[in-house]
Amino acid sequence: MHAIKDCEMGKINVVMTPNNHDYVVQLKKALEKKGVNVFLLPPFHYAIFYDIFRLIYLKLKGYTIFHIHFEYVFPSTFLMKIIIKFLKKIGYKIIWTIHDISDFKYSNRKLRSREKCQWLYYNSDYKFVHYKKNIERLKKYFDVEIENIEIIFHPCFEYKNTIGKKEARDILNIPYNKKVILSFGMIKRYKGYSELIKAFKKLDDSYICLIVGTGKHDPKTAEYIKKEAKKMRNIIVIDKYIPRDDVQIYFNASDVVVLPYIEITQSGIIPLAYSFGRPVIATDVGALSEMIINKKTGLVIPPNDLNALIDAIKKIFNMDYEKMGREAYKMAKEKFTWERLAEQTIKVYEKVLRNEDK
Repeated sequence: MHAIKDCEMGKINVVMTPNNHDYVVQLKKALEKKGVNVFLLPPFHYAIFYDIFRLIYLKLKGYTIFHIHFEYVFPSTFLMKIIIKFLKKIGYKIIWTIHDISDFKYSNRKLRSREKCQWLYYNSDYKFVHYKKNIERLKKYFDVEIENIEIIFHPCFEYKNTIGKKEARDILNIPYNKKVILSFGMIKRYKGYSELIKAFKKLDDSYICLIVGTGKHDPKTAEYIKKEAKKMRNIIVIDKYIPRDDVQIYFNASDVVVLPYIEITQSGIIPLAYSFGRPVIATDVGALSEMIINKKTGLVIPPNDLNALIDAIKKIFNMDYEKMGREAYKMAKEKFTWERLAEQTIKVYEKVLRNEDK
């Protein structure tokens, strides 16, 4: 356990959970640069009573905010209710970053039931939601007045970027004169791989589709993709977990990133693509269209529309896609930053603590 910092007068002191997610770790670093004390707590799956005693001790040391990032940190709805009620009783303010609105929609998802999320929603003092469109989705699923919510952009994770396009393509044995479209991330059915493969069956061999990511969470879809790819010369499938330092190979080998999703809340792939200077073709689902300036940092198309997907792939290569990539990179540096997120987060912390003093 890392040392608990002594709390200074006037400082904001936050307990944040879970302690093992990149988003949480990066936010902690950004907040600490702004003078906030952050203690990372593991999920309540291993030593519940020890963690509760730790939270009591932290409260005595001056920690006043409990910031939850993923509801899976609680092993059950029952225990979550007991823990949250207790923390509120001893004076913690509860903040929840709702990363995935679809968690509210499906009642049969393990540890992500509608009841669990709905209860946490109503018992949080303040919520963060990624992008405006997710406010509409909350209204739709809950039919309630939305209040005490801050809209935030999902920042871009930083990855090593030390090689150029030629070197990246040499590593993957992809000819330099090909038009390379990248689909990156965990392979799952809702990401629209069926439409993507159909599209490349209708595109000539000057286009290469690079599908990269582990299929272990959806082996049926991964097997389907690999089976279809064997019949084609313009699809390359790399079904494995990609180490952080190797991510740059696939983005730098590509010209454009494609996200033909059927359903999604938002995607961290878009700011990641932007950070490598790659424009994005994405379907208008969830908040994806909010992350793209159409015809400037990418193209937005309807979901489940094969012709629209084919046309967008052809169209973007007839546009100045390299200029679009530069605009995307500029957007990443201006909007998708951890510093900006830290500033927004601190404003909410201050607001919640001011209300406590009234």
